[in-house]
Amino acid sequence: MRLHNKGVAAGLAAAMSTAAVGMLAATSPVVASAAAPPKVVTVTLGGGKIALGSTSIPAGNVVFAVKSTKGDHTMQVLQLHAGYSQNQAQHDINAAFGGNKAAIKRVDTKIDWLGGDDATPQKPSQFSTHLAAGSYMVVDQESNASKAFTVVSAPAAYKTLFPNVYVTTKDNVFHTHTSLALPHSGWVKMHNNAQEPHMFVLQHVKQSTTKQDVRDYIASGSQKPPSWGLGDSMDAGVVSPGMTQVFSYKMPAGKYLIACFWPSIDTGMPHFAMGMWKLVQLS
Repeated sequence: MRLHNKGVAAGLAAAMSTAAVGMLAATSPVVASAAAPPKVVTVTLGGGKIALGSTSIPAGNVVFAVKSTKGDHTMQVLQLHAGYSQNQAQHDINAAFGGNKAAIKRVDTKIDWLGGDDATPQKPSQFSTHLAAGSYMVVDQESNASKAFTVVSAPAAYKTLFPNVYVTTKDNVFHTHTSLALPHSGWVKMHNNAQEPHMFVLQHVKQSTTKQDVRDYIASGSQKPPSWGLGDSMDAGVVSPGMTQVFSYKMPAGKYLIACFWPSIDTGMPHFAMGMWKLVQLS
């Protein structure tokens, strides 16, 4: 069970050493068009490498089809702001996940986090984002791999195809569009309307798990997997304030914990430890 993100931080930091700096735009929902389908770009992760089906992509709504050749990998789309070097980013990401608040402020404000999705060899996934013309980068959170790509031409006029799960993060709290059971597979639209970056981790837990069980685990300060945790989980990428990520998921039915482990700019602690989690039922 991934209840911390130091491994994620290390992978992101190492990937920064080959980062490409470019212009990124806000994300949008999964799309389709009567005139033309959205551009689908295959992203294959594994073996310390990233393979992109195309490194020159038309602007507009792009769907990344994420695959893994071995193991569980999470892809992330991001951008370094002008004047913020790759070496600075690498140092700050490591320091941020160590609780350094000055570093957290820099990675919060000098990197645009555009989301992503994870995949295993048995479970590919898809992730949608809106890209304007410019230079971009995909990184693998579990390895040193990164890959630059270019977005060219003007955006196409795609129509929106609405996801079946909506999540917002106002006030550093997860809000779902319904209190009823959510579908166990489909598309999630997560909009970050808070003031810090956030990630989306979905962890299967025992049906008997209560809010008090989660609070007790946090209060214990344990780094070991909790007794109520089960094996199935998925990670979506990090999204900056004002950004939206749309990603596919497919999980067994049951109770799940939604959590964010991004470090707080106020305390240096993971948002999870500060109460950014929610128990939900998938049917």
